[in-house]
Amino acid sequence: MLIRENYTEYNLVELEQDCWNRLVTGASKSRNPFHTPCVATLAYGEVSLRTVVLRKTLPEERELRFHTDIRSPKWNELLINPSISALFYDSEERIQLRVKGKAVLHHTDDLTAKAWQTTSLSSRKCYLTLHSPSSFTDSSTSGLSEEIEQEKFTLSESEAGYENFGIVSIQVQSIDWLWLNHAGHRRAFFDYSDGSFQWMIP
Repeated sequence: MLIRENYTEYNLVELEQDCWNRLVTGASKSRNPFHTPCVATLAYGEVSLRTVVLRKTLPEERELRFHTDIRSPKWNELLINPSISALFYDSEERIQLRVKGKAVLHHTDDLTAKAWQTTSLSSRKCYLTLHSPSSFTDSSTSGLSEEIEQEKFTLSESEAGYENFGIVSIQVQSIDWLWLNHAGHRRAFFDYSDGSFQWMIP
């Protein structure tokens, strides 16, 4: 990541590289502000938002990945319309990235099999609820049994969750970069559909 704080000194190529460096760091560092972006999908003509965990960034492929339960509404929404947008914000650096792309869904394939093997027991329990995410209930509940909540289950028993485990791969089509600065904001747009990098009025 570039260490200069004055982004007015960046050229567009440096700035685009810095965006991807930040996304790589966000995927690998749990305390990084880019680790938990807000992701938007379209559901029956309405925008649906939620926070996800950025699990993987592949700059050369221009790809971002996060994990999800395939029973969740966002999975079905993306099956119908793969358009997806992710919002990242670093309050200290005052940098916002708006990433747009198309989602590719992975379920019971080589990619999910490899990721599942490295998924911790505490994370696997998220996929062991009897009912699908967003289901309504009569009382406050995690949807898990007490044994699973307390992680009183084995790695072998957790394998049942694999059938609910999916990976959403965002094939990035554009990045809208914004730097908030009291002396004057700066903004740039990186369009991968035609390879153009351009400055914008904030």
